Amino acid sequence: MEALIRLFGEICRFKKGPEDVPTSFNFLIVILLVNFIVESLLGLTVYSLAVSTLLASLSIISLLAFVGIWLFLFKLNNRLIQSSIAFIGVNLFTNIICFMPIALTWKMGILSDNSFGLLNLLLIAWILSIYAHIFRNSLSISFFLGFALAITYFITFNTLTIKILGV
Repeated sequence: MEALIRLFGEICRFKKGPEDVPTSFNFLIVILLVNFIVESLLGLTVYSLAVSTLLASLSIISLLAFVGIWLFLFKLNNRLIQSSIAFIGVNLFTNIICFMPIALTWKMGILSDNSFGLLNLLLIAWILSIYAHIFRNSLSISFFLGFALAITYFITFNTLTIKILGV
């Protein structure tokens, strides 16, 4: 467990990439389930249980689909499991280490709305950079193109969220 936390932490610090993640379908399923639970709990700080679980599902499905499509287009399907684990693991890591404490302190009234918004904005910029790093390594492209894909994913996910869930 400690090795996995360290691995995802090092990916978040741009020291490792998806190629360092184990290729295990069973591990992917486990990390997807844990991520779904954490994202659902995180969503409960703002939304109802139904919206929170739908949002968590949409987050996971859209990320896996986006990654899968790009790997398919680049003819790198053999990297799907490692890349998916890297993306979902980073998502889980940042949700637990960053977003959960910030959301809870905001919900308890310790953080103001302005501080909460600013911290979320900074975290999103950092996560987009991490996603760019993972795209760069998964697709063998430049960081700049990886960042463009990360922003494209972010816009796509937000658009889907608004169209499907209205949030």
